[in-house]
Amino acid sequence: MATNIKEQENLGISWLFQEQFGFSQIPLNASYEAYFKSLLIFANGDGTLADAERDWVIGYASAYNRDTEIIEKLKIYKADEDLETVFKGDPAIIETRRSLILDAIQACSADGEYSEKERAVVLKGAKALNISEDELKNIEEIYLETVKLREKRLAVLYPKGLPY
Repeated sequence: MATNIKEQENLGISWLFQEQFGFSQIPLNASYEAYFKSLLIFANGDGTLADAERDWVIGYASAYNRDTEIIEKLKIYKADEDLETVFKGDPAIIETRRSLILDAIQACSADGEYSEKERAVVLKGAKALNISEDELKNIEEIYLETVKLREKRLAVLYPKGLPY
């Protein structure tokens, strides 16, 4: 059992990574920073990084990250770097590349739209990570299925509307 706050935080983050991704270890801070910077770059693919997109990425990073310094960097990050350069900052990028692309679609969609310009940047990033256009389409389908399943789950669990 966790005895102090830091151990409790690590326990929670470890549980999230195991539950969501099957990871048995928490990624390194270098991976965190590059991963979440990449998501902001993808979301900025249409030339506008909407507040909803940045907020989604920061919320996601905050849920999985115990380093407030990285969160503070993301709050002011311009998201105008070259993706491939940022990818080089993530030592686990090859193993997590498909997850990154799924998360990129979610980040781009956080403002209610996954524009063609954003998709073009996601496709460019996918190709840089050796993900084919067919694989990208499969990942996009998973995203759409996940959105529909979430809506269905919430409707079944809360038929009278959300309590909070």
